[in-house]
Amino acid sequence: MLLSGWLVAACTAPENKPPEHLLTQDQMASILIDVHLAEAKISRINLHSTDSANIVYKHLEGAIFKKNGVDTATYRKSYIFYSSHPADMEAIYKRVTEELKKKVDAHSPKTS
Repeated sequence: MLLSGWLVAACTAPENKPPEHLLTQDQMASILIDVHLAEAKISRINLHSTDSANIVYKHLEGAIFKKNGVDTATYRKSYIFYSSHPADMEAIYKRVTEELKKKVDAHSPKTS
C-alpha cells in the first residue's frame, strides 16, 4: 500500500500541484499585460541588435516585477503552473487581451 502511494505521488506531474506563493490569475494577467506592453515598446524603438533589445527588456522586466511586488522565481513558477493548466491560462489571456484592447481603443483616433 505504501509503495503504490509513493508510485502515484512520483508519477504525478509537479505542475499539477500549485507552487508555493502561486500568483493569482489577476496578478498573472497584470504582469502579462505589462510584459506585452514592454515587448511592444522594444519593437517600436527598433533596436538594431538583439543583445541591446534583450538588455532593455531585462530592465523593463525588472521594473514590471518590482511594480507588481513579485520576484522572478515566483513569476516563473506561476507561469509554468498556469501553462500546464490550459483553461486557467486561457482565462488569464482573456483578461490580458481585453485590457490590451481597451488600451489600443483608448489611443486610437475616433471616427464619426
